[in-house]
Amino acid sequence: MTIGFRVLEEKSMQTVKFRGMVLSLVAVIISSCDSGPSTPPELVQAAALVEHFTTPSVLERSTFPVVIPHGTPKQFVSWLFSQIGTAEWPLTKEQSMRELGDAYVPGIPTLPDGVSYFHTKPDSARGRQIVVKWDDARGVVIVEGYLDPKQPPMLIKEYVLPKVTSTNELARITAQSNIEMGASFQAF
Repeated sequence: MTIGFRVLEEKSMQTVKFRGMVLSLVAVIISSCDSGPSTPPELVQAAALVEHFTTPSVLERSTFPVVIPHGTPKQFVSWLFSQIGTAEWPLTKEQSMRELGDAYVPGIPTLPDGVSYFHTKPDSARGRQIVVKWDDARGVVIVEGYLDPKQPPMLIKEYVLPKVTSTNELARITAQSNIEMGASFQAF
């Protein structure tokens, strides 16, 4: 009986050691998956704003498909930073609360405070920023988020630019009026 008990005790110890090794390995794997410092919420919010512009329901109500039917991601980015495109950008949360007062609705997209937006490449003179690029071959708009433009981006997101099949009448009238007044719909 003593011999059988020792065999069971040794097997039990081996099982405990094995489980300990497995748990240690899992802990190492989980800790190695940590991508370093987390992305600041204002960069996530700033990237989400670009995603918002690329959703079909928002895109079809914008002037983009009116002025550039069947536009490419590069044309979309150029429109987004143009006079007509930037006129469609939301206010900051502070501006929304000041201008809308009690009519302000939490959850509507706002521009994050302290984050600049650029197209094509980072501005080395600015800090926190979102850079919007494109890949026409893949049909995507690329968003890069930087805390320091001299460092690699902390955040990279890609959004497929949907094909819009219908446009909004108000967007058509707005685009026509802005173009007649001399506003541009392409930034580059």
